[in-house]
Amino acid sequence: MIDRIRRLPRRWFCRFTAPRIAPILAVCALAIQPQSAHAQAEPYRLNPQDRLMIRVLTYDYRLNSLTGWQGLSGEYGISPEGSLQLPLAGTLQAEGLTQAELSEAISDLLRRRAGLDETPQLSVELMSSLPVYVLGNVEQRGAVEYRPGMTARQALALAGGMFRAQAANDTVRIVALSGALSEAEGTLRAFETEQARIRGELAELQGDPTAATDAPTPSEKDVQRRLQIADQTARQVRIDSYNDLHVMLQEKGARLTKQLELRDEQIESTREQLAGIESLNERGLAVNARVTSLEASLSELESKRLEIETALLLLDEQLNQAERDRDTITTDAIAERLARLSVLESELAAARIRQSTARAQLQAVLGADTPAPDAETPPEPIFIVTRDGDSREILPNDRLQPGDTLDINLPAIDTAETEQDMMQ
Repeated sequence: MIDRIRRLPRRWFCRFTAPRIAPILAVCALAIQPQSAHAQAEPYRLNPQDRLMIRVLTYDYRLNSLTGWQGLSGEYGISPEGSLQLPLAGTLQAEGLTQAELSEAISDLLRRRAGLDETPQLSVELMSSLPVYVLGNVEQRGAVEYRPGMTARQALALAGGMFRAQAANDTVRIVALSGALSEAEGTLRAFETEQARIRGELAELQGDPTAATDAPTPSEKDVQRRLQIADQTARQVRIDSYNDLHVMLQEKGARLTKQLELRDEQIESTREQLAGIESLNERGLAVNARVTSLEASLSELESKRLEIETALLLLDEQLNQAERDRDTITTDAIAERLARLSVLESELAAARIRQSTARAQLQAVLGADTPAPDAETPPEPIFIVTRDGDSREILPNDRLQPGDTLDINLPAIDTAETEQDMMQ
């Protein structure tokens, strides 16, 4: 059959196949075109403090199935410096890489570090990123969850859109906003009180009692003071126990030192006696039994002296360990409070945003005017993004990055122009 087709005239073959192939090629071109456009889309590149789910798999030929690496698979976070630390693979720079590039880099590291013949199969899934903080004239100010490819307009939608002022007689809304403001202020005050207490404790632990701290209110002072006293008491009990152990070990060391001095005196005296007896023995004035007895006594004294020296070495090690444990109590307390202060910074920032949002919304409702029935379509909002300390205006469809602060407001209204239009 193939030979018969080959013997057909080329002109006949082209005339027969062209009309049938052209529609097929057109359909293929239409099917390929969207995929090409999708392939040109910019992939998401990882940022500091992204959370990743990494799964490592290898094919087990004995079981004829994929086997996961339990020690490596799990959730990991990129550090603020942009690095990622994994068991066995070590530390590598992840900031700026795509998920596929990071997967390839980790697979190659694991293959080289573990001495594998084949590269392990690895998947990298983005779990979460730093949020985008939305401020300005929006319904819900605060942090919104970042999604790869998020635009400024999408962040506005997640924040509930532009703030819509309601009539001043909306009692239910006023009560709700008042409660939200009271709750936000109470949360903020509690965080500030805890921050003041921790700073005071840090000043005391670091030997700086003159450090300035914000004094809590009278209603909160008693509770915070009781917490501080309880913590001080528990810490002092541990320190006192280590101090008592230190004194006991020092007394034991003093006794052992005296015993060592006594053994040295006995050894010196025995050596002098042995030297004298050996001299008399050489002249036939002393028996060999006396020499043997003194040599045995000298050997026993030196053995006991060695035991005392060993006990003193062990005692020194125990003293050093007790001192380290005692000093660690204060060091651990300082580290714990510094870690809590670091967490409080973000909690305080979020609480201040909630407070300012609730206050602004309440003020807007209390002072709102009902919009005119013939009001024109509201103007396009202005988007100002702050990234790495630099603020600039962006377009609604510009993409955001994790950790951006987006300020959304409506353009200012020209009052003079409005009054002139009304007069006309």
